[in-house]
Amino acid sequence: MPLTPEGWTLLKTWEGCRLSAYPDPASGAAPWTIGYGHTGAEVVPGLTITQEQAEAWLKQDVAEAAAAVDRLLISVTLTPRQRDALISFCFNVGAGALERSTLRKRLLAGESSADVIAEELPRWNKGPKSPLEGLKRRRAAEVSHAQTSEAAAPQTQTARSASVPSHEPIQLLDAVHHHKGLAHQQEAWLQLERSLTAEQRGAFAEMFRTPASPSNATSQPELPGLIELPVPYLSQNDSATSQGPRMCFSSSCAMAAAFVKPDALRGPGQLDDQYLALVQRHSDTTDANAQVKALQSLGLQARFRTDGSSEDLIEQLKRGLPCPVGWLHKGPVSAPKGGGHWSLAIGWDPAKRQFLMHDPNGEADLVNGGYVTTSIGSGAGQRYSERNWGRRWMVEGAGSGWWIEISPGA
Repeated sequence: MPLTPEGWTLLKTWEGCRLSAYPDPASGAAPWTIGYGHTGAEVVPGLTITQEQAEAWLKQDVAEAAAAVDRLLISVTLTPRQRDALISFCFNVGAGALERSTLRKRLLAGESSADVIAEELPRWNKGPKSPLEGLKRRRAAEVSHAQTSEAAAPQTQTARSASVPSHEPIQLLDAVHHHKGLAHQQEAWLQLERSLTAEQRGAFAEMFRTPASPSNATSQPELPGLIELPVPYLSQNDSATSQGPRMCFSSSCAMAAAFVKPDALRGPGQLDDQYLALVQRHSDTTDANAQVKALQSLGLQARFRTDGSSEDLIEQLKRGLPCPVGWLHKGPVSAPKGGGHWSLAIGWDPAKRQFLMHDPNGEADLVNGGYVTTSIGSGAGQRYSERNWGRRWMVEGAGSGWWIEISPGA
């Protein structure tokens, strides 16, 4: 198993997905990259691929990174999430860098895996001339991911934990409730998934994401805890069109569409550029009605609303549905202003009262206004506090947030 489900989310969030080949940022030329950070002789200028090809290459590349971690750290005891973090790191810097690293030397010497990862990963943040903010945040996310596994049972790279399996039947809702991300639990879910046909998986996804009717909504059990939907990230700042600086609304809706209906956008070029072309058939990228019509043209149900509350977003996220949200990103949090900005709510952390957000423009400064950085990919998986972000979203008081309610079509 290359990664835990949370590990896939970590890696895909920080890699991002681009369906058109782009040059190396440092050289402006080779190596050219496409999809989720895929490079190779087949990646040439002008190449465009489908989302399916990007996913296929991702699985291949992650398998190679996982094999390198297992081979280079064969005697090291790691929790599943520590292994996730190191695979994400290896995927990013390469197996050669891992092999030569002080991190590997310290782990093979028997030092604490938790300490070594926390101390060594942040050092790998250098760009051609200076540390890069994006790499600093990625390394911090990898360290945080590794640290969340301390309560889980350790796993070595050479053998599974020896335990006596129980063959008693189990109710799947009980399995969901008791799921803690342990290695044997992940393997059981993957085995169950492999046993289903594509039609069965599609039917499950549709039912899982479809809102419950009012008559039975209260009877469904609620599962507390972190919500983090594995939505593909799109940056408005790498658009091949001239609309990049003003297409936050389109990029946010495109991310939602690509997750709720993965096969909806299949043409050449970047997904949000494809989606923008649909919007422009109706009106400008800033027009909410045009956005709704574009989403509906993809077979989705969509409604523009100006009555949003935190509870509305959390309820949608519990149903497995991301939410495009419109808010004021300029001025101090005490007096927000501006023409408005759109991002995509992809999760909720009840312990910290934070919304997980794919911000197509980068990392926002919620306190002072504006942006800390707008570099490509920097807005993936941002954590925006309910307190500060909420004041920029519900500027007219509780229950006044702008949002697009999206659900699968009939």
